Amino acid sequence: MRHDEYIFKTMKDEENPHIVEEQPARQMVRARNGTDNVPLKLVTVKHETPSTFSLAEPGSWPVWLQFLLYPKTLNGTAFFIVRSFLLVMMVFYTIQLMQNGYDAWVAQFLHCLNLPVHESGHIIFGIFGNRVLTSLGGSLFQIIMPLVFCFALWIKPRDILGAAIALWWAFENFIDVAVYIDDALPMKLTLISGGTGAEAPYGFHDWNFILSETGLLLKYDTIADAVYTAGYIGMWLCVLWGAWSLFYYWFFQRER
Repeated sequence: MRHDEYIFKTMKDEENPHIVEEQPARQMVRARNGTDNVPLKLVTVKHETPSTFSLAEPGSWPVWLQFLLYPKTLNGTAFFIVRSFLLVMMVFYTIQLMQNGYDAWVAQFLHCLNLPVHESGHIIFGIFGNRVLTSLGGSLFQIIMPLVFCFALWIKPRDILGAAIALWWAFENFIDVAVYIDDALPMKLTLISGGTGAEAPYGFHDWNFILSETGLLLKYDTIADAVYTAGYIGMWLCVLWGAWSLFYYWFFQRER
């Protein structure tokens, strides 16, 4: 076979169908070794690359932006209406929490859900054998648990609104924890035992112990304010994230 002979090979990219053209490749032949003569077929394929960014074409988005913002397609208007209602509830409860803080009805209701998670965190982190980490584990697990639901809904199913609601719950737990931190020095908050931290047999509660052990007890109010602020900002960002998923469906996915 002549060395200058050309071959063509059809290439199909299942992940990216935008194949513009196929280029011929010269057949390459290895140096002969006895009767060994194995041809190597090399093919160059040119792919179409979007030249401009377009919301209607997710393929033109940077990969990190697709990962963060590209939502799954909803199954009809009924799903859109239900999800719109959930978004409105997120907005309403966020405003209520900002106005009334821990005294808001939604905060008291969610506290009843968060409390078993908090107590479970003490048991789980207790396996490490560190007293500070065991005390901190309750508050940490309150935030970790909603994050598990957030990633479960976000990574594979691409359910951005569902992930936003779960993440909103995590940030709502910041408010629940901030109240506890803000009571580290006065210890007047009623605990699950029915008494206050000062009335407890050991004379303190979680955050009094944590901040005392870390030398931050006198900065308890500054730390509590920072946690409050992070919680409120995080909840509003979750509202925007969820709203984006509905906006994108209505304007770019609904007619597909």
